[in-house]
Amino acid sequence: MFLCQKAQCRALGLKAARLTRSPCASQLSTNSTGPESSGPERTRNSRKSSAKERQRAERDQLIQSLKESPGKRDARNFLKHFDSPQQAKSITPSNAQRAASEVAERAHHNEWRLTRTGVNLGNLYEPTKAIQDSPVFTQQPLPEKRTSDSIEPLHLALVKLRQPQTLDDETLGGIALTLSQMARLGLNIAFVVDCDDDIVSDTLTLKPDWEKTVREQSARIVDALEEFNEPGAFEVDHALSYSDVSTEIPSTVQVRGGVEVKNNHLLFPPIEDGIIPVVPPWAYDQELKKVRVHPDDVVLALAREFAGFTTQRFEDNEQKDLDDALDKPRASTVLDRIIILDPLGGIPSTRRADGAHIFVNLEAEFKDVRGELHELKSSLGPSGLDTGRTSDVSEPSRHLSNLNVVQRALKVLPPASSALIITPAEAAISSQAASLPFTSTSVRTRRSKNPLIHNLLTDKPMISSSLPAPLVSHHIESTAPTPATFLKKGIPVTMIPDPRVTGGWQPPSLSNTSIELENDPRIDFPKLVDLIEDSFRRKLDARHYLDRIKGRVAGIIIAGNYEGGAICTWETPSSIIVPPPADSPMWIPYLDKFAVLTSSQGSGGVADIVWGALTRSCFPDGLVWRSRTSNPVNKWYFERAVGMWNLPDGQWTMFWTTDGVVEEWAQKHSGHESILKNNNTEEHMTRWDAYLSVCGGVIPSWADGKRPD
Repeated sequence: MFLCQKAQCRALGLKAARLTRSPCASQLSTNSTGPESSGPERTRNSRKSSAKERQRAERDQLIQSLKESPGKRDARNFLKHFDSPQQAKSITPSNAQRAASEVAERAHHNEWRLTRTGVNLGNLYEPTKAIQDSPVFTQQPLPEKRTSDSIEPLHLALVKLRQPQTLDDETLGGIALTLSQMARLGLNIAFVVDCDDDIVSDTLTLKPDWEKTVREQSARIVDALEEFNEPGAFEVDHALSYSDVSTEIPSTVQVRGGVEVKNNHLLFPPIEDGIIPVVPPWAYDQELKKVRVHPDDVVLALAREFAGFTTQRFEDNEQKDLDDALDKPRASTVLDRIIILDPLGGIPSTRRADGAHIFVNLEAEFKDVRGELHELKSSLGPSGLDTGRTSDVSEPSRHLSNLNVVQRALKVLPPASSALIITPAEAAISSQAASLPFTSTSVRTRRSKNPLIHNLLTDKPMISSSLPAPLVSHHIESTAPTPATFLKKGIPVTMIPDPRVTGGWQPPSLSNTSIELENDPRIDFPKLVDLIEDSFRRKLDARHYLDRIKGRVAGIIIAGNYEGGAICTWETPSSIIVPPPADSPMWIPYLDKFAVLTSSQGSGGVADIVWGALTRSCFPDGLVWRSRTSNPVNKWYFERAVGMWNLPDGQWTMFWTTDGVVEEWAQKHSGHESILKNNNTEEHMTRWDAYLSVCGGVIPSWADGKRPD
């Protein structure tokens, strides 16, 4: 479903202007060409005109982006996350312009001081503390100092671009345009330059040729960003420090490392005003000697700084003094995205039919994905993988490096933060298409969505990870990059019994007894009932439900702290009175309950996580379920099912993920009219007949007695 255009305009008319942190509002023209205007009046009119034009353009951009959003829930979640209810209303174009210019000038000045002296002079050039604390006598009351509560959060994206030297100016410009669009939507940018080769080196040497390459590429990136990002961009050389740390402090989040942010006043004030800092991969040791560092370590250092895990807060008060001097409290930072732009693309998979990991739930899948990449690495020889999918022996190492840096960075960030590993071409192509001139004689095609903009608006990958492999498979050559990978810290997934230990779920037998939901110590049954009732929005008759599924529970999936889940049972057709043997095809795998908390629906990928575990681990050979015919979720089910069929009563729609169900029925009944009349016996019954019987015979267990949901 899409947002109604009129509803969008009403909602966004009040909110769109507040979503932008960029100081481009402040950089307004003060010249006027009108003959009837002069002096201050002319300046005010010009500023008002420029401000209105900018706000209109940004509002149009936001509305257009939200129109491309898959549903109104995504738009609502985006506005809720990025809209600030306590945005300062006292900022005018004049003081905003003055503040932006002061911040930019101060950032460049601080950088100049470090470059010329090699010493951080701190607040030497600032007013002394005595002057700052001196009383001020005035006839008018001074405006109160803004507190941190009145400062809106600073939403950030940390972008790392690998091998910019291989990109042409058009692609680099497309990336800059995309990032500027993200900034206008409320996501500030910090940029890390990575000019390393595909091979991940353990030893780093600062060579003149490498330093020259980094300088040139940093300048290219700054120029491209300044062309589209009105507040500008600049290279930050002296923000990082380096120390030889033989062993890190024991910590699950690895708070410290060899690379740290030492001079964060070179980063935060510019970022707060929309200026994009471009950070090269070098730092300065205790002797102020420049050393080359891993770009991934730069990403981790910035992630720790933006998350608040830093020793600088405790070592000195320089930033506090600088903020006091500027009379500008620090905004709280929220690092929403880690974006890795890598020519190799996302994380490949040899175990999936689509050849790629579209979505990685790190909490539950990190070890498996890492193990898969290690297997891929060990299977490579000098000539590459036999299948031809990977042609370079260094690729698995680079994918492992990308996976590890994202996993370590997301560990220190809030659960809502996420990461995207994508090719530079994917990040730039739709932006380039949007900026190309159009002639009336050319053939118009539907413009593809930009993956980065789509991810910003929805917090989801372009393609759902729970779709069947045939719907997302791609025909790629051996040298083609892997499609984008979306990663989140995620939530744990509990499968009872665990198919990774016992294999796929099996029908009940003497050696495989059914689970008792209410008595199993691994299951919190009251929480499970709350999950079902919250998801279906109606009361469950728990006693009736337990009696109905007694002895037939195939297994249960629990995502996170009962944020989502699924209950599956083994059902038999109504014509079969005596339970068949365990190896009988008349044991039908049936999805009895699929539930996601209303607060987790449409975000976090909970539904995709549960569905992936259900169809890939627990029932890889297929299962069947039914849903109320008018259920709006049926579109989601249809996209993930092999087929669907409306039952004769008109109340239910049957779905299944088993291959060959219809073909089997057609083959068995073709030319055999007598079988059609006696197909209620196990000998002649096909899976199609069994599916119809099971889906038509399940008795609902709702306490309200209303029509089934």
